[in-house]
Amino acid sequence: MADYHIHSRFSPDSESEIEDIIETASEKGIRYIIITDHYELADQHANTLNIDLYRNVMEKYSLPVGVELGWDGIKELNIDTKKFDYVLLSHHYVEEPITQQSYKNYLVRLLDIMQRFDEYHALAHLDFPRRYHRTREPFSVELYDLITEILKLVIKNGKMLEVNTATIELYGEPHPSMEILKLYKSLGGRNITIGSDAHSLEQIGRGIERGIEILKELGYNNILVFDAEWREVRI
Repeated sequence: MADYHIHSRFSPDSESEIEDIIETASEKGIRYIIITDHYELADQHANTLNIDLYRNVMEKYSLPVGVELGWDGIKELNIDTKKFDYVLLSHHYVEEPITQQSYKNYLVRLLDIMQRFDEYHALAHLDFPRRYHRTREPFSVELYDLITEILKLVIKNGKMLEVNTATIELYGEPHPSMEILKLYKSLGGRNITIGSDAHSLEQIGRGIERGIEILKELGYNNILVFDAEWREVRI
């Protein structure tokens, strides 16, 4: 059990204390955790961290130092990502009303960001806008050329793809969807991390077991965990 997408009081949308996160994860049998608080320059999550203070707190609890780095590709991004053990690259802006065109615009921006910025470890919640669609409509097959470009870039640059399990309770699939995970595998992708996107103690570990089951069903045999360095563990 691993959960590599958790938010604490260092994020504006969470009130969870570090000690409580550690205790809750232990009670739930989650062996590996990384707290990934928002460093976001653009939207309602707007938040910057005092990185040295943040590092000191995580190191105090012998935790890897993680961050969810959100960028719109426009605002100046001055952050030394080498100070983090785990950088989740995110893009959160979606035009409303949310439609397939919103999905396309999102993917175009995300691909542009990835082509210009390489200082991250994993790509977070690839089909993120779907969670806010009125009917949770999947990304259309017409968008799969763009998605393929994104996944090929993840593979080419040696990055990881996050399986974000927050949406399993919403519509039965993680981010990215099962079809996108099939595509990633068919392209040769194998580097997977997993995270609940927890913003409260109750959400820690949500969907992780089902996420692992889905990966197995799709033919994946391993995920990556961090123990001083990244390594594969069999699922």
